[in-house]
Amino acid sequence: MENGRAEGRQAAVLIVVRAVGTADPQILLTKRAASLNSHAGEIAFPGGMQDPEDRDLLATALRETYEEVGLGVDRLVIQARLNRAYTRQGTAVSPFFAHLLGDAPLNINPQEIEHTFWVPYSFLIADARLQTDVFVSGGREFWAPAYEFEGHLIWGFTSRVLVEFMNGFAGQALAREHAAPEVVRQ
Repeated sequence: MENGRAEGRQAAVLIVVRAVGTADPQILLTKRAASLNSHAGEIAFPGGMQDPEDRDLLATALRETYEEVGLGVDRLVIQARLNRAYTRQGTAVSPFFAHLLGDAPLNINPQEIEHTFWVPYSFLIADARLQTDVFVSGGREFWAPAYEFEGHLIWGFTSRVLVEFMNGFAGQALAREHAAPEVVRQ
């Protein structure tokens, strides 16, 4: 590891936004299968580690999204690439943002995903966080709100990327300062 960041393989995730048929766009999240070796049972975006045959990180995000939830490139319109972010373990992750065309059904792979759900923008805009987690890594601090949505705990990397997305693409100003307590995590 260099500066608290892992060298080598990279990962990519896809922020899928569904806006058809609703005045309140929604973001797709997954609950990872409990049997997985890493991040088991956690809430995440579709995505995963880059494979050698992936031509780039967008290809990784699209491949993983198809493998996990059955959404193919024909159902998605890629909008943007967000800033690379790092997990607590130091893995470099490139998030991409895509609009879902229509209301395509999901085909969930039970070996990777327990189930999926859609989080409305309005929930994130309300910013009713339980707490603000402050992560210390390599002498730097990173913060992320922790939310509970329909019994799911959304926190850590996923929550940090949601904040960047809402601030950059949905015109919000979610900030570390909040009435919720701060919890420092090493």
